[in-house]
Amino acid sequence: MTRVERPAGTGLSSVGAERFDASAAIGGWRGAAESALPTLVFVVVMAVRPTALVPALVASLAVSAVALVARLAQRQGLTQVIGGAVLALVSAAWAWRTGRASNFYATGLVVNVVWLIACLGSVAARWPLVGVLMGLWEASAGETGQSDGGDDASSAPTGHWTAWRTDPAQARRRRRYVLGTLVLAAMFALRLVVELPLYLGGDATVSALGVARLALGLPLFALTCWFVWLLVRRGNADAV
Repeated sequence: MTRVERPAGTGLSSVGAERFDASAAIGGWRGAAESALPTLVFVVVMAVRPTALVPALVASLAVSAVALVARLAQRQGLTQVIGGAVLALVSAAWAWRTGRASNFYATGLVVNVVWLIACLGSVAARWPLVGVLMGLWEASAGETGQSDGGDDASSAPTGHWTAWRTDPAQARRRRRYVLGTLVLAAMFALRLVVELPLYLGGDATVSALGVARLALGLPLFALTCWFVWLLVRRGNADAV
């Protein structure tokens, strides 16, 4: 069987790469800027003028819009920037509707709650999220190899990408997928533990909440992906 080397990916797909690239994991410098700048602009405006909620929201949305237009003009991938723009738009609408600056961060809290539940639920169901993603990526790579005339997974039975769940020889790999999923869950839990009390503090702690959001955003995400990648890499070696 020919081994298909998976290139460095962005986001969670980076944990399935043969070599981990922290820059690629966060979408490169441009992806990082597009993700962080709307929040950074909002934090700065609110720090300079705490009562300027609407100008802060408009400035944040303007940054997202500029990033989106630039991507469209250059005909580049829009997945990450559209996701960021939609999140910024929903966040701004929520904050404007309620008149509370702290609600600009409410959607982020909801997203973290959903991901935390998904990670813990997948472990409880014995379908750890990291293992599911790895299986799907490997199946995709195998299909690519087959279409090119290779013998990758050419005789694999249906459901081969889930073999790690039941194969006794892959028990260590399975445990590492569980650990990797729990590491992801820990990241989302940490964000909630730090940010939720600041959110509940209302506008009095909105600046601290913004700083926490930035600190626990891309830097923590890149570190978490690297740690999960190490677990996945060792798990794959155990299964060889």
